[in-house]
Amino acid sequence: MSFNRRDLIKGAGVAAGAAALGTSAVAQAAPLQVGFIYVGPVGDFGWSTMHDIGRKRLEEVMGAQVKTTPVESVAANDMERVATQLARQGHRLIFTTSFSFFQATMRVAPTLPQTFFESATGTATAPNVSLYNARFYEGRYVQGVIAARKSKSKTIGYIASFPVPEVMHAINTVMRGAWSVDPSMKIRVVWVNAWFNPGREADAARALIDQGCDVICQHTDSPAPLQLANERGVFGFGQASDMTKFAPRAHLTSSVNNWGDYYVERARAVINGTWKPGDVWGGLGSGLFRLAPFTNMTPEEASEAQKIAEALGSGKLNPFDGPIVRADGTEVIGAGGRLTDDQIRSMNYFYRGVDVAVPG
Repeated sequence: MSFNRRDLIKGAGVAAGAAALGTSAVAQAAPLQVGFIYVGPVGDFGWSTMHDIGRKRLEEVMGAQVKTTPVESVAANDMERVATQLARQGHRLIFTTSFSFFQATMRVAPTLPQTFFESATGTATAPNVSLYNARFYEGRYVQGVIAARKSKSKTIGYIASFPVPEVMHAINTVMRGAWSVDPSMKIRVVWVNAWFNPGREADAARALIDQGCDVICQHTDSPAPLQLANERGVFGFGQASDMTKFAPRAHLTSSVNNWGDYYVERARAVINGTWKPGDVWGGLGSGLFRLAPFTNMTPEEASEAQKIAEALGSGKLNPFDGPIVRADGTEVIGAGGRLTDDQIRSMNYFYRGVDVAVPG
């Protein structure tokens, strides 16, 4: 690109004007750079897709006030490097969008005290680390109720990613919902050791269906399990987005994530100088997620599911009310008790009656 003398004179005038205004005014005019670190590809149609839709919503609402940078398919052991690079490039707000990134976020945050971090799930905050998540277990409870109504084999299949607390309490919650309808319901789990791996996810679904599971839950991000369920004539639930289109005969519902409003709120807080570490964990009544339309159900089944969802959203129903007993027989809480948020987020056991092996 070439410049003529008029361009140079104009550029000098702009520079002189900026100097006259002072560096603070220039800094205020610059957009807030916001980084997003994804555990999977933006095209996973699940978890990372919905975070990226939230990023686009941030751009739509705030326009020139922000400039965003997404980085997809980041391995947990590479997260610190990516976050450091984003910070050095001027990103003052970084969303680390997976529990797999939480420990790395806590390690890197003290080395970048001028950068604000937002960790999607975690167990603690720090001076420049905030937590945000949705109470997806409420949706899992509804899934359990629906599964108990739809299953003829009385066996639910669960495709699990990693044995972390969020996955373990989700499995327990699916079972508690199912047991509220039929105490004879059982669950089989296949661990795929990945958040997004369509091949492994499909293989896991195939194995579970071959073992007699006729309703498939998933804690992984691709629509592959649902597509296989559709082919094999069983039912399933989506993950993070409305996956009806991938399995029109199999899909029952999904928990649909909504991060955009939260991203707008936190970016505005940085710009306004009001950002503080917080711990947001919103349920069905918060707007952070909703249930996709109920499909492949009778009107009675859909009505029951809706009533359960409303009871969870209003707080009238809590999946973590006692009694709760571990698989080894140890009582966690008795009747009348309720697990605290910290107890839920650190859950590392399965309930009595849930026969699931934890990978070593």
